Amino acid sequence: MGETASLLRISKPTVYRWIDNGDLPAIRYGQPRADGDTRRGGAIRIPKDAVMALLSTEEVA
Repeated sequence: MGETASLLRISKPTVYRWIDNGDLPAIRYGQPRADGDTRRGGAIRIPKDAVMALLSTEEVA
């Protein structure tokens, strides 16, 4: 998560928000969490292609 935030020059909360909104694809591993459960757990992986696509559109903008 930190690596993605650094590459995109955004904060970690923004990465989480983009994932939750569906703006950034992510693969979640580990235990599923019930709605409203705030415990941390599992892992989130963001495909490299998705990050590279955002970087290429950022350079154009």
